[in-house]
Amino acid sequence: MTPKASIEITLTYPVPVRDADGKERAVTRITLGRPRTKHAKRLAAAIGPDLLKGFLADTPDGNIDKEALAVDVVTALASADRLDAITAIVADMCGEDVAIIDDLDLVDLLAVGKAFAGFFPALRSFTLSRSAPE
Repeated sequence: MTPKASIEITLTYPVPVRDADGKERAVTRITLGRPRTKHAKRLAAAIGPDLLKGFLADTPDGNIDKEALAVDVVTALASADRLDAITAIVADMCGEDVAIIDDLDLVDLLAVGKAFAGFFPALRSFTLSRSAPE
């Protein structure tokens, strides 16, 4: 399978924005570009070394405790500074202003998260296993 260079996300709830001339328009889709080294570095700094150890930990059976890791991720990201750092990474990957990412509906934010996971097959299978049936 050829790795994707970008993933387009059609927003369920468009984000209203004003152009430089003051005209209002709606952002109806965003394109998430493939993460680059700069994004990985910023993400690693945002989540911190303790959480990275959880991703890289060797376990006796070779399996990661996905439930514990999910709790660790949510806990690690539960600060305004870290959430702002993640938002800035996503905005950069989309080529959008941070304000647009901050104004996404939660449904659309989850779609962005799933799209991000789409760049990493192992992470994608984990997020799909955690998703509620649709």
